[in-house]
Amino acid sequence: MKNTFLIIDDDINIRKMLKYLIIKNDLGNVLEELENGQDAPEEILFYQPDIVLIDFLLPKKDGIEIIETSRALGYKGKFIMISQVEDQNMISKAYENGIVFFIHKPLNKIEALNVIKGVCNNIELEKSVALIKDAVLHIEKSKQIKPPTNWKRQVYDIFTDIGIIGESGSKDLIQLIEQVISSKKKNTSSTYQLQDIYNKIAIQENITCNISIHARTIEQRIRRTILKALENIASLGHDDYYNNKFVEYSTALFDIKQVKKEIKHIDNPKEDRGKISVKKFIEGIISRLNF
Repeated sequence: MKNTFLIIDDDINIRKMLKYLIIKNDLGNVLEELENGQDAPEEILFYQPDIVLIDFLLPKKDGIEIIETSRALGYKGKFIMISQVEDQNMISKAYENGIVFFIHKPLNKIEALNVIKGVCNNIELEKSVALIKDAVLHIEKSKQIKPPTNWKRQVYDIFTDIGIIGESGSKDLIQLIEQVISSKKKNTSSTYQLQDIYNKIAIQENITCNISIHARTIEQRIRRTILKALENIASLGHDDYYNNKFVEYSTALFDIKQVKKEIKHIDNPKEDRGKISVKKFIEGIISRLNF
């Protein structure tokens, strides 16, 4: 079954571009387009789209207020926010209120398409997990069906593509991904705190290896490994902006603006390096896994 979309943006050209990308790439059906936020929560509750593409700054009612109201009214779908806002505090607030990805304006078609595809894949993952969970509930405990475990092979392949399979933090990253997948399987609509997972991984290592290691060390190893992935992807884009791996991973795992900053840093080491978001990287990896 195809995903359904609702687009909220006061710029008609943005709405047309997003609708074109969705239809051209057979990602689903656009149920409605809104040019302001006045009745947006009611429209979202009426149509119940799988994905809402929403501008941050809207006439009548802003994107954050729409998301908060829609969530309070019981909407469970996904929000992708689109905006030219640069303020990190405002962006962080958007993530805290339930958006799954943030697309910057002016729109980059490759970035927008990859983000929408990633969220669609994530929805399919959640549906698959829900089906497995439902099936398990109807089977005797001794005959419970275990979810497929071949996702690790897929993660290894992705890590190989982005050049981090040999990094010391890759093992920690896999444990982090495993914890997030486990959390999603227990409750597909639940959120998770990275710091909690770092603590769990540290505890497991302390028990397994009989050593003393802190959650901060786990976090640093993971961030160094993801930064290495950013460096590798930026190098590919620096040499060939249309390189297949660069196109596939640059916007799926990173903020495209940060990738471009890293490319500038390659040309001139005095330039600031690009930054990474651990959560965006993890969600991007998971959205590419087939269970």
